[in-house]
Amino acid sequence: MLRLILADDEQYEREYLERVIRENYPSLLEIVYKASDGVELMEKLEECKPHIVLLDIKMPRMNGLEAAEEIRKRFPDVQMVIISAYSDFAYAKQALQLGVTDYLLKPYLDSELRETLDKVITRAREREDALSLLTYSSGVSEEEPFDFYQDMEKDLLWNLFFRRKSAEELKKELAWWGIGQGWLKVVLISSPALITMGGFSQEVLKNYFHMEGVTVRNSIWMDQMVICLYSAQEDAFTELTGCIRRARNYLTEESQIPVACGVSGIYQGIEMLPDAYDEAAAFISGYASHDIQKSFVDMTNGMKRICGLEDQIIESLVNQDQEKSSDALIALIEELEMRLMYQDVSVKLNFGRSLMTIIRGINRVPGIRIKTSEALTQFEKLRQLNLDGDNLKYHVEFFAGMKIQKE
Repeated sequence: MLRLILADDEQYEREYLERVIRENYPSLLEIVYKASDGVELMEKLEECKPHIVLLDIKMPRMNGLEAAEEIRKRFPDVQMVIISAYSDFAYAKQALQLGVTDYLLKPYLDSELRETLDKVITRAREREDALSLLTYSSGVSEEEPFDFYQDMEKDLLWNLFFRRKSAEELKKELAWWGIGQGWLKVVLISSPALITMGGFSQEVLKNYFHMEGVTVRNSIWMDQMVICLYSAQEDAFTELTGCIRRARNYLTEESQIPVACGVSGIYQGIEMLPDAYDEAAAFISGYASHDIQKSFVDMTNGMKRICGLEDQIIESLVNQDQEKSSDALIALIEELEMRLMYQDVSVKLNFGRSLMTIIRGINRVPGIRIKTSEALTQFEKLRQLNLDGDNLKYHVEFFAGMKIQKE
């Protein structure tokens, strides 16, 4: 989550901003402090370490422009948004010169506040997604064991849609997410922009599909993102068009990167999720431009081949056949390189997703276990490769030599 501080001398304004932010960004923005003036804001910056600061211009002791100037000197990476009743262009010009990200004029609509925050979140994307490879290994200790359930959506959702497992087999896991025998829709988005997006963007896009009474689960894999929407009420998806628009805006960033989108109808029952996915996929493969259709079908076939290679790697590692493990790992890396146009960071990001799938697959074999320390070692190695730019294929033997414990 991105940490956010509000600074405004009017209590009702702070409470209003807090309500809008909590309602619209429940899993994305965390309000870590509400300051009543600029001095109080500056006193809390070091302690709270915010990513974003929303501040009014007119505040006692230190006004918003003075605070913005000081913030820019001490914390240059903080995104700042001025919210003010002053319409004088001189204030806006001064704010921009101080490095303020955006300027929102009171009175404003809730939609204008959301649009402004969406822009700020988009600007934070590159840095936060770049940390995706670090999240598996950073901050883990004996007191805080490795989380084997990270990025679980990749396994559960795509396994279901590619029919590697039946819906019946996955009902227990889906129940953990609060998904039962209700109503559902599937949104499928395909875009080259998704290739470079990691865990942060997945959370951003999930938040954009937040609707009252709707459970959202999504997964970004390769150049595709699937969004599963579930509700106990059939009429709960009325705001979906606006959600899709926000997601498109986030992906395009006013560029010409193509975004294809398919949406299913409303289905009832978990067992219908694969059919809902097929309908959404058929819309892209049947109605998008010729180039997008071809790219989408080729990528989907590649993803299915990756699933098969993951299964081969699991089997060979369980059987401790290092030669077969190495061959399958090389084939997996080559498939990733070809599909992701040899973009080094994207290849390693998606290799990390497959590595989690492989480790979880091994742990599901009776009598076999990957220890926490070994899982951490594997991802620490991947993190190091991401930082120094090594090619994955030069280190296949390390991953093929994964230590497996028999219970």
